[in-house]
Amino acid sequence: MNSISWMLRICLLFIVLVFLNMTSYSQEEKTTTEKFGLHSAGLSLGWFNPSMDYWKTKSEFKGADYSGALEVNAIIDFQIVTNLHGQVGLGYWQESIKDSLQNFGNTTLMLTGIPISIDLRYQIEPLKFSLFTPYLGAGGEFLFVEHKMIFDLNDAPPAKTGSTVMGNLSAGIETKLSDQFAIDLDFRYKFGNYKQDFKIENPANPDESDVVTETISLNGPRIGITLRYIL
Repeated sequence: MNSISWMLRICLLFIVLVFLNMTSYSQEEKTTTEKFGLHSAGLSLGWFNPSMDYWKTKSEFKGADYSGALEVNAIIDFQIVTNLHGQVGLGYWQESIKDSLQNFGNTTLMLTGIPISIDLRYQIEPLKFSLFTPYLGAGGEFLFVEHKMIFDLNDAPPAKTGSTVMGNLSAGIETKLSDQFAIDLDFRYKFGNYKQDFKIENPANPDESDVVTETISLNGPRIGITLRYIL
């Protein structure tokens, strides 16, 4: 939790600095900064590789292949002031992990995330070169999480659901293809975790069991490309 708190403080500091920068800039360019409104809508495809530390180091899936998950996001972008944009999105990702477990046969663990995100993005105009404009961003998301197991030799238990909050820092490059279309190359690092309850059987007495709560990290990079239609 200390690392998450530290990263959230960095996000807050970044947001404050951006707003201070834009306030100063607006005093010089009042005619161009007062343009709040919808800017674009688009679709983002990316690869998210969460840490999944518990599953990799403590669970029965230690030997499984953790390759990450394809993440799809529908986004709406709006301009706050010149060079500063806000973005809201709705996404979906699912990491599927397979391994052979004793007494269960081939087993599939599916972890599904549905993020609702809010981000700020600041375009760094002084560093613009040719058709490319670099940007920095920070944001957060409310994440719905579903944990599901599928067994080869046993009936699947009910899926477990929950929610958590995550943050991110991002950097990327925007390229305008035309007056109506733009494409972004984006790298972001997400940070956060979720809690999962596990039922531990007592070998000496099968009728008794304990519930253990594990904190599972979702920290990890996301690399993506976004096609946006400029409104």
